[in-house]
Amino acid sequence: MRAKRIAALALCGLLAGSLCACGGGGGTLPPAGDDTPIDQVDDTDRSGWVPFEKKEFPAGTKLRIKFFNGGYGDAWIKAMETKFEQDYPNVDVILTASKQENDFTQTIATTLEGSPDDIYICHNIPYERLSVRNLVMNLDTLYNSVVYTDTKGTETTDDDTPVRFVDRIAPSSLNVVRFNGHYVAIPEIQGAGGIAYNKTLFDAQGWEIPETYEELVALCETIKNANVQTDQGVVTPFVWSGTVAYMWDSFVYDMWVQIAGIDEFNTFMKYESMDLFDSEKYPALKQAWTYWYNLVAAHPEYSNSESMALDSVGANTAFAAGQAAMMPASCWTANECASMAELFGTEIGLIPTPFVPEAKKDENGNPIRVAYDMAGKDCMVIAQKGANRQVAIEFFKWMALEENARLFPENTNGLHLAFKYDFDYLKEHETLAWAKDTVKLLSEATRFNLYSSSPLVYNAGTPLSPYPEGNMYLEACEDYGKSDPKTPDGVFASRWEKIQAEWETMCLAAGVTP
Repeated sequence: MRAKRIAALALCGLLAGSLCACGGGGGTLPPAGDDTPIDQVDDTDRSGWVPFEKKEFPAGTKLRIKFFNGGYGDAWIKAMETKFEQDYPNVDVILTASKQENDFTQTIATTLEGSPDDIYICHNIPYERLSVRNLVMNLDTLYNSVVYTDTKGTETTDDDTPVRFVDRIAPSSLNVVRFNGHYVAIPEIQGAGGIAYNKTLFDAQGWEIPETYEELVALCETIKNANVQTDQGVVTPFVWSGTVAYMWDSFVYDMWVQIAGIDEFNTFMKYESMDLFDSEKYPALKQAWTYWYNLVAAHPEYSNSESMALDSVGANTAFAAGQAAMMPASCWTANECASMAELFGTEIGLIPTPFVPEAKKDENGNPIRVAYDMAGKDCMVIAQKGANRQVAIEFFKWMALEENARLFPENTNGLHLAFKYDFDYLKEHETLAWAKDTVKLLSEATRFNLYSSSPLVYNAGTPLSPYPEGNMYLEACEDYGKSDPKTPDGVFASRWEKIQAEWETMCLAAGVTP
């Protein structure tokens, strides 16, 4: 579970040694800052692409992969296991599933120092600290390796054009896996979120998908007044989980970037000044949170009465059962709800976060679509001490091939690896509403995530975050109407007061000059 609380950063485990990239790699990628743009080849026409020539491995070769079995399930990795073993008959893929996040986020260093598996897949793997300790591979060579050869050449030459691994990565994911100018991880997911909706219920009632915030407010009133009765009771506009209330981030952060624009957001994520937390100077996040507050906290009748007490499984079940028309969602939501949705005969779709009035517009006067990727730091690493690192590198090159990358969305209801996809192909071949909606959103939106290369994040016991202190979504709903409610003014004044009081301590603890 991703950290949400801003706290004094009593440093947990200072980085050992100097902040240099780990060894074991090399290559020609620019050894510059993490935000240095990377040129990628044009992939609009792939008709002349020839895949790389596969390596041969000795009979009995093992490839050991440990993965977090969470919202993405395991069908995708099992499908890859089967196909990789078909393509590499001498390799035996050994999968180890774990539902213990600590295996990847806290205790992984001990594992990597011993006799590790070859590949690890999870969110929040602390690859920055691990790379400094030379426990995960420097992947510059992998990122430089040729995955396809484009036999069409270019407009200026008939020579074959190499299509490298780095050229296959979704551009908005490149910032997530570079550290000190080197690649040390592979991004796993390109995700998007917003609001999940019960398409079956919407179709039956004739409810229309809201495009704007005002239309969403009106829809909530319509649903409430419709008083639709099901076997599960009266349908409310929303159900959500109080224990994982951060699922509202997909909604709130989208509105934040709609208002602020992607450039201001990227500046914020550098955490170079405490003034970024001053909502008088940078009001966009407070404005977005206020939109959420006025819709959800100030209207308890819009939410299922059990929401604040529900865990994620309970909220997913209530939603799939038709107790509510909508639910805050991220990319994995439909996959988690799949079995329950099938049980209740519910088809689930994704509503992109509706546009607020202040949303920035493009040159044609249309509001700019953005999509917060809550899964943005989910990643894959290769253990420096892995027994079969070269097989692991081959596995990722193989995964980057279009036909193999498609095994992920084909087995996860529209989730996508952080590779470039032929979205036209996916649009044509997807059959489920959620998958269609997700492909459409990803093909239209500017995707962003909360990854930051600031030491205030990677070098901190409790990483700095834009999120207000505590579980403010839950607390705002719990305290609404009481004598001391958690209002937007109070929440963001408290956040600013805390940052001012603790900024110097945070910086010094993370090795940053205030």
